[in-house]
Amino acid sequence: MYFMIDFNRTMKTYLLLIALFLAYPLSAQNKTKLTRAESFWGLHFDRHLGLTDSHIGATLTEGMVDSLLNMARPDYIQIDCKGHPGVSSYPTSVGQQAASYDKDPLALIRKVTDAHHVGLYVHYSGVKDLNYVRLHPEQARVQQNGKPDPENTSLWGDYANKLLIPQLKEIALKYHVDGAWVDGEAWAVEPDFGPQALAEFQKETGIVMTSAEPKKSSNYKQFLEFNRKKFISYLKYYTNQVHKEAPKFQICSNWAFSGMMPDPVPGDIGLDFFSGDYDPGNSVNIANWHARALAGQGISFDLMAWSFVHDFANGVSIPKTSLQLCQEAAPVISVGGGIQAYFRQNADISFQPAAFRIMKELADFVIPRREFCKGISIIPQVALLYSTAAWKENVDVIYKSTGVGRIQGILNSLLDGQSSVEVLMTSQFEKRLNQYPVVVIPEWKTIEPELTGMLKKYVAEGGNLLIIGASATAGFDELLGVRQKELPKKMVRNICVGDRFAAVSEEVREVECLPGTTGLFKLYTSADLRFPAELAATVRSFGKGKVAGIYIDFGSSYLINTSPVIRDFTAGIMKQLLPHPIVEIEGSHKVNVVPTTKNGNLLIQLINTSGDHANPNVKGIDEIPALNNLALSVLTPTRPKSVLLQPEGLPLKYTYLNGRTALVVPKLPIHSIIEIK
Repeated sequence: MYFMIDFNRTMKTYLLLIALFLAYPLSAQNKTKLTRAESFWGLHFDRHLGLTDSHIGATLTEGMVDSLLNMARPDYIQIDCKGHPGVSSYPTSVGQQAASYDKDPLALIRKVTDAHHVGLYVHYSGVKDLNYVRLHPEQARVQQNGKPDPENTSLWGDYANKLLIPQLKEIALKYHVDGAWVDGEAWAVEPDFGPQALAEFQKETGIVMTSAEPKKSSNYKQFLEFNRKKFISYLKYYTNQVHKEAPKFQICSNWAFSGMMPDPVPGDIGLDFFSGDYDPGNSVNIANWHARALAGQGISFDLMAWSFVHDFANGVSIPKTSLQLCQEAAPVISVGGGIQAYFRQNADISFQPAAFRIMKELADFVIPRREFCKGISIIPQVALLYSTAAWKENVDVIYKSTGVGRIQGILNSLLDGQSSVEVLMTSQFEKRLNQYPVVVIPEWKTIEPELTGMLKKYVAEGGNLLIIGASATAGFDELLGVRQKELPKKMVRNICVGDRFAAVSEEVREVECLPGTTGLFKLYTSADLRFPAELAATVRSFGKGKVAGIYIDFGSSYLINTSPVIRDFTAGIMKQLLPHPIVEIEGSHKVNVVPTTKNGNLLIQLINTSGDHANPNVKGIDEIPALNNLALSVLTPTRPKSVLLQPEGLPLKYTYLNGRTALVVPKLPIHSIIEIK
């Protein structure tokens, strides 16, 4: 995140600041400061100073910080410290200073946040430091062309010992900051072709790596994995070095062990929480993916929503409304994550008072939901496999948000069909497989060999398995009870539900059913029932469970061309495997549902996904249609004592019959929780 803006000191701004300060006198949300694991709601600010920036802190005042904290009531804030250019926004004694400082912003903000019992974290650019590699080009990552990287430091250099660790210690010990959100790491790290890295790789593998090595080669794949291991060891090293002298200093590496980095979490990694800033566009769908990927790791996490969308082509930013940010927060908090929102600091590191009201309105939405979202446990329903091995085979990067578009599309189709879905990376999948009534293998061409046997046993013992994709199904024909007639090939086919069609141009595999297997849907050569083609899907019983297959890829198509036909196609197959889910909804398809529990109570999270959030031509949204009169049927073993609509505490009428509670939600503006006691 790197934006340069100018701040014009106007009388209007000062008058607004004074008005806000008078309207919201000093009051702390929390009686004591929370750790990051205990926190639920925060604010993020960054500036990314350059060498010529001057008069830092000029218009920053204690009153300004007071007003911000009084209105937004955050558990913590994150402020600029050292951005990607490598220039510090406070008068550091160990790093690169800016041109001049009128005040010490870090000391000032620390003083005020302490008075409010608000945690203070810093945004610190890690691997990416343009100034450090400018001063020390010999310690830059070496690109495949043999030239030093103008932005990224080398994991084999002295950067961690010479700057990263000393500066984090300075922040922790001198300024008593609570922690660091280290940016520019997992998403920024690239393979290093420096002599030390190549020599170490050759010693470890016997492979002589050259700059001419194709990215698709097995040697290059091994080299990527070698760099991944180095990055993880780098994380362990600097976090543990800082913790030796500052054990309470809480560290996060942005996007570590997330959907961008699907590696198992080492027990000694030294990270205190996980986090990431998701894309400012299409944020509801993106938040659904990243929140579920992080929730499966079992470590406290939060995600960051951007308060604006940046138009890079024209160099302008379009602010989001508080309503828009509330909708983007809902997918995160509904699976137990914390939420923070990113607002910008001015050129002198002061805050922008005009944004304080948006922060307040977002806080008004988030804070009342803490009781019903923080510390919840998701009731297992559908597990979507995120295969670490398959992802690594599919990409030619170390870690980035790539190679998962198909899987995101399938997740979207399942959520739109009102299935409750959790994303499990391989390391979690192996431990938790048997907890889920349904498991989905989504268009991975290959998965870890050991999972195949586990899945067969899972179905035989009563589990339900759905395998999606022309290539993904190929390794499971015996389990699926089909015989291949034609190899997968790309073609245009129409998926049909009833008399409705959706055309996709994807890979299709032609199969025929063996005895005991039932065909569920057909594909068509045109949008006409007179021209059937291949089987679209099958289902069969196996042991105590069932297994279904879909023989056409559709994830990418659904990601970019969302269709109710594909949604209903997927939902129809899921109905074969899970005919009576915990929650059934009638009244709208624009509802994501997550059944959760806390303190023995059932909490049904409902998220309104209507509106323009996925429209790339709409940047600011000030209207989201509410959903009315949603009929819910909820599996409850005994008759409830009460049913409440939260966070309002509104009692709801309900009926109880045959182990299910029926009720009507009169209105769902954005996010509500049905609490069943």
